[in-house]
Amino acid sequence: MRCPRLLKLLPATEGKTGWPWTEETVPEEAEQISSSLPSISIVTPSYNQAAFLEETIRSVLLQGYPNLEYIVMDGGSTDGSVEIIKKYAKHLTYWTSQKDAGPADAIRKGFERAKGSILAYLNSDDLYRPGAIHCLINRLKTAGADVVYGNTYWIDDQSRILAERRQTPFSRFAYLYGGADLQQPATFWTQQIYRKVGGMDTSFICAFDTDLFARFASGGARFSHIRRFVACARMQQAQLTEVLFETTVKETNKIRGRHASVPVRSPAGSVLRIIGRMQRLAWYLLQGDALWLIGRIPDRLRARTRAATATGPRSKWF
Repeated sequence: MRCPRLLKLLPATEGKTGWPWTEETVPEEAEQISSSLPSISIVTPSYNQAAFLEETIRSVLLQGYPNLEYIVMDGGSTDGSVEIIKKYAKHLTYWTSQKDAGPADAIRKGFERAKGSILAYLNSDDLYRPGAIHCLINRLKTAGADVVYGNTYWIDDQSRILAERRQTPFSRFAYLYGGADLQQPATFWTQQIYRKVGGMDTSFICAFDTDLFARFASGGARFSHIRRFVACARMQQAQLTEVLFETTVKETNKIRGRHASVPVRSPAGSVLRIIGRMQRLAWYLLQGDALWLIGRIPDRLRARTRAATATGPRSKWF
């Protein structure tokens, strides 16, 4: 499916302006990158996120990409989400609204229907930035990578930018030992690597993305980073990883226990985590991100005390 133009969609909600309400990715710019772009399948899992769902859907459809499958898997919402999905149904490859076993289950079922050579999922409160799909797929092709990721904005309930989450080149041991992370909304991967590692593990309630990326790393995936802001992750009180923070921590520790060569909480594991963080710090300095790092210190201190004014997940320093 070719992404629809702005004029083909229903008018923006009254009072909404800018991306992705009254702006779109210009197709002419997109077509200059490649005349035969690979297919991509994007899955959006959703449950009672009517306040944000339409903005998410529009941020995918208005990418101007010529070879898109877009699948929306709703878990039986009762808050008006289904009515929103129906507004865009003719532009969707597939959608359903029925009870599921949680977001990991919804994503897995969506990917089972996916035919694209490249996969991604976007939660129903997150957004893609203009041109994100073209940017990440072009990088995936030119780098010969299995996984590609960019930078992320953290946004609030009103889609205002709270902070920047910049990334560095991937380090397997830094990721496994807690010295680095990946921001899921800004990450794409190939269908081939996804099938190779066994797909989404539905036994995880919160950290299913961390588990998937850890299996990518352990499975020999080639990662590539592009220094561009390609997605927005919404920080809100209903965010699953915040509501079930302790569950997220337990699941993350379980994942690291599966893939790390030495226990993460052991002295050796602590040393590896410090090395990973220092490696990531060095990359930030080489990228010219020193002032950005310094500017994050006050907020990171507030975040670790669970202060309401902090922006972003509590555990993220670098």
